[in-house]
Amino acid sequence: MNEPITLSQLWQVVLAICAGIITISGAITVIIKMVHKLKQPEANQNKKIAELEKEIAKINARLEKGDRRFDADCEKMEKLETTMKATNKIIIESLQALTTHALDSTNIEPLKVAKNALNDYLIGKI
Repeated sequence: MNEPITLSQLWQVVLAICAGIITISGAITVIIKMVHKLKQPEANQNKKIAELEKEIAKINARLEKGDRRFDADCEKMEKLETTMKATNKIIIESLQALTTHALDSTNIEPLKVAKNALNDYLIGKI
Protein backbone atom coordinates (compact mmCIF):
# COMPACT_ATOMS: atom_id res chain seq x y z
CA MET A 1 0.00 0.00 0.00
CA ASN A 2 2.79 2.33 0.21
CA GLU A 3 3.01 2.71 -3.48
CA PRO A 4 4.30 5.97 -4.77
CA ILE A 5 1.76 8.40 -6.24
CA THR A 6 2.06 8.72 -9.93
CA LEU A 7 1.86 11.91 -11.86
CA SER A 8 -1.47 10.84 -13.34
CA GLN A 9 -2.94 10.25 -9.89
CA LEU A 10 -1.63 13.58 -8.64
CA TRP A 11 -3.16 15.24 -11.65
CA GLN A 12 -6.52 13.57 -10.93
CA VAL A 13 -6.43 14.82 -7.32
CA VAL A 14 -5.64 18.39 -8.44
CA LEU A 15 -8.45 18.26 -11.00
CA ALA A 16 -10.85 16.86 -8.38
CA ILE A 17 -9.94 19.70 -5.99
CA CYS A 18 -10.41 22.27 -8.79
CA ALA A 19 -13.77 20.71 -9.72
CA GLY A 20 -14.82 20.90 -6.07
CA ILE A 21 -13.79 24.57 -5.86
CA ILE A 22 -15.65 25.37 -9.09
CA THR A 23 -18.76 23.54 -7.86
CA ILE A 24 -18.70 25.31 -4.51
CA SER A 25 -18.14 28.74 -6.13
CA GLY A 26 -21.01 28.04 -8.54
CA ALA A 27 -23.26 27.12 -5.64
CA ILE A 28 -22.22 30.26 -3.77
CA THR A 29 -22.98 32.36 -6.86
CA VAL A 30 -26.44 30.79 -7.17
CA ILE A 31 -27.12 31.37 -3.48
CA ILE A 32 -25.99 35.01 -3.74
CA LYS A 33 -28.25 35.56 -6.75
CA MET A 34 -31.19 34.00 -4.91
CA VAL A 35 -30.59 36.15 -1.84
CA HIS A 36 -30.35 39.23 -4.08
CA LYS A 37 -33.64 38.33 -5.81
CA LEU A 38 -35.28 37.75 -2.46
CA LYS A 39 -34.10 41.13 -1.22
CA GLN A 40 -35.10 42.95 -4.43
CA PRO A 41 -38.76 43.49 -3.40
CA GLU A 42 -37.56 44.85 -0.07
CA ALA A 43 -35.21 47.27 -1.82
CA ASN A 44 -38.02 48.42 -4.14
CA GLN A 45 -40.31 48.81 -1.16
CA ASN A 46 -37.69 50.83 0.73
CA LYS A 47 -37.25 53.08 -2.31
CA LYS A 48 -41.01 53.65 -2.55
CA ILE A 49 -41.22 54.34 1.17
CA ALA A 50 -38.43 56.92 0.91
CA GLU A 51 -40.24 58.63 -1.98
CA LEU A 52 -43.51 58.66 -0.03
CA GLU A 53 -41.78 60.09 3.03
CA LYS A 54 -40.39 62.93 0.91
CA GLU A 55 -43.86 63.59 -0.49
CA ILE A 56 -45.36 63.57 3.01
CA ALA A 57 -42.71 66.04 4.16
CA LYS A 58 -43.67 68.37 1.28
CA ILE A 59 -47.35 68.04 2.12
CA ASN A 60 -46.67 68.71 5.81
CA ALA A 61 -44.67 71.82 4.90
CA ARG A 62 -47.56 73.08 2.77
CA LEU A 63 -50.02 72.26 5.54
CA GLU A 64 -47.97 74.16 8.11
CA LYS A 65 -47.73 77.14 5.75
CA GLY A 66 -51.50 77.00 5.26
CA ASP A 67 -52.04 76.79 9.01
CA ARG A 68 -49.89 79.89 9.55
CA ARG A 69 -51.86 81.76 6.88
CA PHE A 70 -55.14 80.61 8.38
CA ASP A 71 -54.04 81.75 11.86
CA ALA A 72 -53.00 85.13 10.45
CA ASP A 73 -56.35 85.44 8.67
CA CYS A 74 -58.18 84.57 11.89
CA GLU A 75 -56.29 87.30 13.72
CA LYS A 76 -57.15 89.79 10.96
CA MET A 77 -60.81 88.74 11.09
CA GLU A 78 -60.91 89.17 14.87
CA LYS A 79 -59.43 92.67 14.55
CA LEU A 80 -61.87 93.48 11.78
CA GLU A 81 -64.78 92.18 13.86
CA THR A 82 -63.71 94.33 16.80
CA THR A 83 -63.45 97.36 14.53
CA MET A 84 -66.84 96.64 12.99
CA LYS A 85 -68.46 96.34 16.41
CA ALA A 86 -66.99 99.69 17.45
CA THR A 87 -68.11 101.26 14.16
CA ASN A 88 -71.60 99.84 14.51
CA LYS A 89 -71.82 101.13 18.07
CA ILE A 90 -70.88 104.66 16.98
CA ILE A 91 -73.34 104.54 14.06
CA ILE A 92 -76.18 103.30 16.28
CA GLU A 93 -75.46 105.95 18.91
CA SER A 94 -75.44 108.61 16.18
CA LEU A 95 -78.72 107.32 14.73
CA GLN A 96 -80.24 107.28 18.19
CA ALA A 97 -79.17 110.88 18.74
CA LEU A 98 -80.65 111.89 15.37
CA THR A 99 -83.90 110.09 16.19
CA THR A 100 -84.09 111.76 19.60
CA HIS A 101 -83.45 115.15 17.99
CA ALA A 102 -86.10 114.50 15.33
CA LEU A 103 -88.65 113.75 18.04
CA ASP A 104 -87.58 116.55 20.37
CA SER A 105 -85.79 119.25 18.37
CA THR A 106 -85.00 121.29 21.46
CA ASN A 107 -82.68 118.64 22.91
CA ILE A 108 -79.40 118.92 20.95
CA GLU A 109 -77.13 117.61 23.71
CA PRO A 110 -77.28 113.95 22.48
CA LEU A 111 -76.32 115.20 19.00
CA LYS A 112 -73.26 116.98 20.38
CA VAL A 113 -72.22 113.87 22.32
CA ALA A 114 -72.73 111.65 19.25
CA LYS A 115 -70.85 114.12 17.02
CA ASN A 116 -67.90 114.20 19.42
CA ALA A 117 -67.86 110.38 19.72
CA LEU A 118 -68.02 110.03 15.93
CA ASN A 119 -65.22 112.58 15.45
CA ASP A 120 -63.05 110.90 18.07
CA TYR A 121 -63.62 107.52 16.43
CA LEU A 122 -62.89 108.78 12.92
CA ILE A 123 -59.81 110.72 14.01
CA GLY A 124 -58.56 107.61 15.82
CA LYS A 125 -58.85 105.66 12.54
CA ILE A 126 -56.61 108.06 10.61
